[in-house]
Amino acid sequence: MQEFNKKIFTYLLVTGILFSLVGIFGIFSPTIFSVYLVDILAAFFLVSGVKNFTKGFQFRKVPNFHWGLYIFIGVLEVVISLSLFSTPFASQIYMIIYAGIFMIFKGIFIVLNILFNRKIFPSLVDFSLGSGIIDLLFGVLLVALPFFSQQFIFLCIAWYILFSGANLILSAFYFKRSQ
Repeated sequence: MQEFNKKIFTYLLVTGILFSLVGIFGIFSPTIFSVYLVDILAAFFLVSGVKNFTKGFQFRKVPNFHWGLYIFIGVLEVVISLSLFSTPFASQIYMIIYAGIFMIFKGIFIVLNILFNRKIFPSLVDFSLGSGIIDLLFGVLLVALPFFSQQFIFLCIAWYILFSGANLILSAFYFKRSQ
């Protein structure tokens, strides 16, 4: 069990550092970031989907935990990433709005899961609330921003990836401390 916990900590930490570096790259090089945006989002959704899928299986024996929804979200994120990898010439605006709507639903799911299970899993609030709030806020931005200003879309996505990476790094250390 100790080896499994160490693997989870390492996965969260490495993924968080990788996301943070990509986010920083996007903030300081928005032109290059915008060229590779489809590939970056596809890779981001692939890693996030694998994380949610494994999290669902990890908690499948825990009562009152919605592990099936995590598996569903994980599969959905993997499907989104595969579709982005296979059709990179699709409209970027359409893809960004689609990703924003998905992030809103994901954030709502995470926040509701935390609210309904905060008494059963008190550490779940500390571990996942930041992720849900980040998904909600940036999902709303990604849906609304293309209608107002397309030049800030890439910076919005870069900041989202940076905040997601920072949240994963904090989650890794919180997970290590709670063990």
